[in-house]
Amino acid sequence: MLYNADVLKQWRVLIIVILWSVFGAANLIRAGMSVYIAPALVEYPTSLSLPFLGAVYGLWGLIFLAAAIITWRRKSTGGALGLAVAYQVILWIIKLIGYRSEYARSLWPRDLLLTLLFLACIALVAGRKKAA
Repeated sequence: MLYNADVLKQWRVLIIVILWSVFGAANLIRAGMSVYIAPALVEYPTSLSLPFLGAVYGLWGLIFLAAAIITWRRKSTGGALGLAVAYQVILWIIKLIGYRSEYARSLWPRDLLLTLLFLACIALVAGRKKAA
């Protein structure tokens, strides 16, 4: 064995905690921005209401921050991939329902690639050592 499994596990937990904290903060900022820009877009119809999107992003921000705390306390990356998949499913539902413009839809292949890369990174970091 060329590495210490306990140290590797600690690094994986730390990486997941940092990622969840960043995603939590980013989603809370998105939620705040939706409230901030909603008055400027009153005259323009949107496919999904900004208060609804703000609530969704705010909820995800809180979920990610709670997941970061739970991951840190338990010292385990269990459930990380499930949370990442659930988050991406919700984002894709929002894209499928809410994005009407041709430009936004033209970005779907790029978004799919980024989704797959994100999930692969989470799977790699949260992965468990296989029994020999």
